[in-house]
Amino acid sequence: MDTTHKIFKFLFSTALFCLVFTALSSAQQKKQQNSEYKQLQEKLKTDTFSFGLLIQGLADIQPERSAGHNGFKASKGRFKISGIFDGRFGYNLQATMLKTPSVLDANVYYKPTANLSIKGGVFKSPFTHEYNTGAGSILFVNRSAVVNQLGTKRQVGVQIDGFTPNGLLRYTAGVFNGSNYGNNKNDDDYLQYMGRLEGYLNNNGKNRAKVGVSVAVEQKDVPSAYGNIPSTFEGDQKLMTSYFSITQGKILLDGEFIYSWLESPAAQNYNPYGYYATVGYYVAPKGRLLLRWDSFTGDNLTGDSESLIAGFNYYPSSFAKVKLNYILPTDQSVEYSTFLVAMQISF
Repeated sequence: MDTTHKIFKFLFSTALFCLVFTALSSAQQKKQQNSEYKQLQEKLKTDTFSFGLLIQGLADIQPERSAGHNGFKASKGRFKISGIFDGRFGYNLQATMLKTPSVLDANVYYKPTANLSIKGGVFKSPFTHEYNTGAGSILFVNRSAVVNQLGTKRQVGVQIDGFTPNGLLRYTAGVFNGSNYGNNKNDDDYLQYMGRLEGYLNNNGKNRAKVGVSVAVEQKDVPSAYGNIPSTFEGDQKLMTSYFSITQGKILLDGEFIYSWLESPAAQNYNPYGYYATVGYYVAPKGRLLLRWDSFTGDNLTGDSESLIAGFNYYPSSFAKVKLNYILPTDQSVEYSTFLVAMQISF
């Protein structure tokens, strides 16, 4: 079967899937959905104990594949337990049932004031905008190439996180081991330092806007993978990111740029960098079209990539979401395009 037939076959299957799913979800009255969601919130979410769940299935199809296989898989299966006592002492525990290590987050925090918290344990380090967006809330099925390559991900450490009295500025600073996720101890005698400033320009109803900048600095004497950068690199590592996210009515604009300075003891310098830019529009109350340009330059440490990603997100209820993605790699032929369909349930 040639590439064209493969593409049309997949598009037909996807359209049929969406039609059936939409018909089933439309049979439920909105009032009943809101009532069920409210009842679940009352039973599972209190100040001292809150339980959440995310389950996601994924269809991954390519007419011609350079790696992997076409098919289906359970891409997300995780739960989260959290709570706070006396409005001051809180905890978070998140685990996955599909990967090793299974514990994603395990941390405690203290809030001396309403606008300030001190956290310690395993959690998402305060660097990239997209990675700090929850797995169930990201715009596309997968995060961008630059975030996967250069993002600092989850780490063990401590941080201080606060807001100014007017709530328009958020500041975060942390000290971390700098080790890969899953390693609960430091690889050397050096630590990784991060700082982040985030400003909120407008938060009125459906109109929201925020901009931010983050930096991360680390010295490594032991070769270790940096995001997906090869594990042979060691030396002085600096990262900076700037980002924005703007929602005005039905329109969404979202983007991020990450640049790195990697200096090895052999006086070899590398500057991997990348960015993504996204525009979105609600074509219906429950459906949003998305378009993203995704670019990453590895600067001889790892491969480059550029792609155009078209997406459609459908929200049939407060619990469910369907994501359709078409990924066109601009540095390869159309036969290597990827079709992704994700269906998730979360609360």
